[in-house]
Amino acid sequence: MFLSPSFTDEINQRKQRWEWIFLDLDNTLWDFDANAEEALKELYRRHSLHLHSDCHVDAFVRLYQDVNAAYWRKYERGEVDKETLRSARFTDTFDQMGIPSAIQPTNVWQEYLDICPVMTITMPGAFSALQQLSQKYKIALLTNGFEATQTMKIQSNGFGPFVNFMQSSERVGLAKPSIDFFNEALKTAGISADEAMYMGDNWLTDVEGGCSAGLATFWYQTEHMRELPEAQPTENNSNSELSKFWSWDYEKTTENMNSNPNYFGRIHDWSGFASWLLA
Repeated sequence: MFLSPSFTDEINQRKQRWEWIFLDLDNTLWDFDANAEEALKELYRRHSLHLHSDCHVDAFVRLYQDVNAAYWRKYERGEVDKETLRSARFTDTFDQMGIPSAIQPTNVWQEYLDICPVMTITMPGAFSALQQLSQKYKIALLTNGFEATQTMKIQSNGFGPFVNFMQSSERVGLAKPSIDFFNEALKTAGISADEAMYMGDNWLTDVEGGCSAGLATFWYQTEHMRELPEAQPTENNSNSELSKFWSWDYEKTTENMNSNPNYFGRIHDWSGFASWLLA
């Protein structure tokens, strides 16, 4: 399915009403996967985990990522609190590595929180795009992350001057994909849903959440991100410029989101997307 001229016109008409850009932070602006991997490898070396387990460093990283993802799902469902998430994701990983509890590193979760948020790998083109977009739009970051941790990321990566406010799930007591979470951001900005767009990398929390809240919603997925399904061939003749950074070429779930009027497709290049927004 290609972007028809009529649909492109409709998108451009909606774009004219946008005053705010709402963005997810992790894996949309800040490269969570790359930064977290480097932080985990540092912890592995710092605590000489190879002396206590046959699990090599890359296997340790993959194992932790799986355990961590499971705990985040529990946290977003309200099944565990943040203290449990922070510590248990490491103790469970060490248990699965076969490291006896008596010799597991203590407070390693705090070391991780000290190391990871100050790392500065951003998504390709994201920093420059944010800098440019802030000249025309107001920017808000909407995150399910912890307030202090996300604030450190913003400060360490120089995002602060371009962001009007950040809303964290921890601070407001709500989490994406809750409609109330997005409504709280709209209330803070003092606007209605048609005056903002939203983009994030997670299908459930970002895309379905943003669409349900009535926001024009884009799905950010680069080629290296795990959630990206295999793209189907795309017919695109009159929209060759758009196709460089914008895809509308497959159904993601059993529910056909391509028929949702608030779902605007997949963005895979920050630079081209920013240029379109500024045009």
